[in-house]
Parts: sequence; C-alpha cells; structure tokens
Amino acid sequence: MSALPGSLSLFLPLLVKLLRGPGKAIVLVNGLLTALLLWLTIDSVRDGNAGVWVPLVMAAVLLLGIIVFAIRGSRLAKHVDDLEKLQAQTQPSQEIITQDGRSVQEEEMKQRFHDASYEANQLNARFMPRVNAAQRAAIAAAGGTVQAPYLKADLRITLVAGMLTVAAGPLSIILMIFTAAMS
Repeated sequence: MSALPGSLSLFLPLLVKLLRGPGKAIVLVNGLLTALLLWLTIDSVRDGNAGVWVPLVMAAVLLLGIIVFAIRGSRLAKHVDDLEKLQAQTQPSQEIITQDGRSVQEEEMKQRFHDASYEANQLNARFMPRVNAAQRAAIAAAGGTVQAPYLKADLRITLVAGMLTVAAGPLSIILMIFTAAMS
C-alpha cells in the first residue's frame, strides 16, 4: 500500500498538481469522442437500427463517467489550491513543551500515526477496501478533513470515473466502427 500509513495525504496533492493539464486534455478529447459516439448511436436508433442499443447505453455510461471525473477533478484541484493558499497564509506554530520535556506537537503526531496505522489495517469496505482504508488512514494522519479537505469526497468514485474516462476514448472509437458497420 504505502510506506507510511496516511502518506496519501502527502501524495494526493502532488498527484493532483502533476495531472491537472493531462487530465483536462483526456477529459476533453475522450468527452468529445464519446459525445460523437452518443450522437451517432442516437441517430442510428432513430433510423430504426435496433442493433446499436448496446453502444448507445455504453456511450451514455462512459459519458457519465467522464462528467463525474471532470466534476470530481475540478473539486479536488480547488481543494488543493485552497489548502496551498491557507498554508501560505498561516504563521509557523510555536512548539509547546510539557513539564517532562516532551513536545505537545510530537505527542499529537504520534497519535495521528497510531490512528493512521489503525485505519490502514481496517479493510471493512466491500468495494475497493484498500483504497477506502488508505483514504481513512490519510484523513487520520492529516488530522481530519479540515486539514485535508481534498480527502472529504470518496476517492473510490473518483478512481472508477477516472478509469472510465481513460477507457472512453479507445472504446468510443471501437464502438463508432461497430455502429457504422451496423448502420
């Protein structure tokens, strides 16, 4: 999974920044291809061709996945940008030392690491349990969704929508060929 429980909270903002441009390009190109497929299949169905119902339904599902991924991606990018602005505005915190010489911040970090380790080992979700556990561990390591607002939304939905978005282009081309052959 990861070297440290909760390292997703450090890795995800970097990933969002790196993939922002290519992600927009993939959404745009595959969205246009899938919209074209949807238009062609609707036109074929209107002409009375019953064999293109399967590509029509697949085009609708792919387009839905692309739309969900675009919305989730823009929200994720907005949260990462807001967090960067907030981190730039905050002053460095002063460390508080207890009577026995321990740092309060150190104790808090140990507790977060313990919580993140616990959450990383709880694989109780039925769908993508490791992704769910990694997200919960990252939330615990970050100190909650206030510190990491980009972890608030369920990442499993974003991952599935992303996979549909990446697969939409090649599938749309294949289904367009199939639709043209059936028409």
